[in-house]
Amino acid sequence: MRKTLLIWAAVMLLFILGLVGCTYGGENGPLTLEEAVHAGVQATLTKEAWLEGVEDARKTAIAEENAGSTENQSISTPTPTIRPTGEPTPTPTLKPASEHKMFPGGIKDRVNSYLVDYNSSDYADEHITYGDQYKANILERPFTAGDMIYQGTIDIIRVNLKVGPEWTYAIIYLAMDLPESGTMTYGLVIDLNENGRGDFLIQTGVPATIDWTVKDVKVYQDLDRDVGGERPMKNDEPVEGLNGYEALIFDSGEGEDPDLVWVRRNPDNPTSFQIAYKTDMIGLTGYLWSAWADDGLQAIDYRDYNDRFTEEAAGSPYPGSPIYPIKSLYLFDNTCRSYFGFTPTGNEPGLCP
Repeated sequence: MRKTLLIWAAVMLLFILGLVGCTYGGENGPLTLEEAVHAGVQATLTKEAWLEGVEDARKTAIAEENAGSTENQSISTPTPTIRPTGEPTPTPTLKPASEHKMFPGGIKDRVNSYLVDYNSSDYADEHITYGDQYKANILERPFTAGDMIYQGTIDIIRVNLKVGPEWTYAIIYLAMDLPESGTMTYGLVIDLNENGRGDFLIQTGVPATIDWTVKDVKVYQDLDRDVGGERPMKNDEPVEGLNGYEALIFDSGEGEDPDLVWVRRNPDNPTSFQIAYKTDMIGLTGYLWSAWADDGLQAIDYRDYNDRFTEEAAGSPYPGSPIYPIKSLYLFDNTCRSYFGFTPTGNEPGLCP
């Protein structure tokens, strides 16, 4: 565009100069000197005006060209930071839910295994707690990030495990009444090999009634054995490629067994709810187990959480800590691990004291 305009300007200039400087002629014959001078001045003015117009046109063309170039450029939008996740193992298509054949029955009185967890309500007004062991994956963080507002509805204080030939029941007690509804999730982790790596993760939402239901109940499995990172239960440096519990094997009645896991509110205690799972899902050969509550990250593919953040990034609930308050890892509570069906050596990762 620029070269074309300049060429036309040069051609027209030569043409005008040729008319004025060489012929000095008009319609009625040769011009007098005075007429020639006058014509030369007029031609010069015309040339300058024309060149000024050409320059204006050139500037307009350049502006339009730049505008078109800008329109064709992709708009640069800041990309949000996305937490790294590994490629999940494809989950088999779950069988559609079918008619239920087995329902949880009466819960026996005898407790086969239990655990007690720190109660942070004692220090809620001070926005601190003392039960958090980040490096050991025993997390006591029922607080919001930054302002440390206590949430007793995800503060687990005790869990009883009652094992029968058909059903195993986990009765979970909270520091406050179980809410009528909410976004929080609860569940269990089962470690079959007692090595600190969770094998199964059971998850439920807030049960609505005291009737047994499979609604919002899920079971995940870690098939590629990466939960816990290089050192199960211990805080590893964050690495990419881990995918947590990647296989969903039960979802609200969908799966190989539509009756695998159930949940209900505890009819005898407003701070409690009950999870029932078929005993043969785990077996009776012995295992470690723990409980958890989450109203923060809620990322099954991001477990274990203490392998995903440095301690500085996660923050701390301890008063006087240089990394206080809680930051990236918040509104989460899990317990130490209790045992069933075997005699522990005392060296099992995460074992309750």
